[in-house]
Amino acid sequence: MTLPIHTAQTAAPQSRPIFNAITQARGFVPNVYAVYGGLPDAMTGFAELTGAFGDSSLSPAEREVIQLAVSVANRCRYCVAGHTAFAADAELSASHVQAMREGRDPDDERLGALARFARKLTTDRGRNCTKEHAEFLTAGYRPEQALEVIIGVANKTLSNMTANLLDLPLDAEFAPYAWTPKAGAA
Repeated sequence: MTLPIHTAQTAAPQSRPIFNAITQARGFVPNVYAVYGGLPDAMTGFAELTGAFGDSSLSPAEREVIQLAVSVANRCRYCVAGHTAFAADAELSASHVQAMREGRDPDDERLGALARFARKLTTDRGRNCTKEHAEFLTAGYRPEQALEVIIGVANKTLSNMTANLLDLPLDAEFAPYAWTPKAGAA
C-alpha cells in the first residue's frame, strides 16, 4: 500500500501548523506523521493524542520505556528505531534501550514493572493484567498513572499500525537505529 509521505508544502493547509510544530520540536517530521498530512482531522487527532501522552505525569524516560515496550510487542521496526533515537534525549540509558530492543525488561525495578505492564496491556488488550498492574503499583506508580500508560499504549499502537501497514521507510535520523524483530516472534 502506498500513500504519499507529505512535506509541509504538500500537506493539506490545515495540517501545516502541525508540521511546523513537529519540525520545531524534533527538527523534522517523522514519516509516521507525514503520511497523515493529507488527512487534517486524523493528523490533528494523532498529534493531540501524542501531546496528551507527552503532558502526562510520566517522565520522558518512562514514556520511552512504554513506547519501546509497545513497539517491540507490535514488531514495529520503524517505531523501535525511532524511539531508540529519541531515548538518549529522554535520558533513558543505552543498557535499558538495548534490553528492550532484545525483548527484555530494563534492569531497573520500576522501569521493568512499567515495561511489563505496557507490554501486557498491548498483547492482552487490557485483559488478564492483574499481576502486571499490581507490580506497576508496587513499583511506586499511582493508580491514575495506569490511565496515562493506556494513553501511551493507544498512541504507540496507532503509530505502530500505521508504520507496519505502510512499511514506512526509516527517516534518515532513525536509520542508524534500524531494528529487526526476532525471527519467529508473534
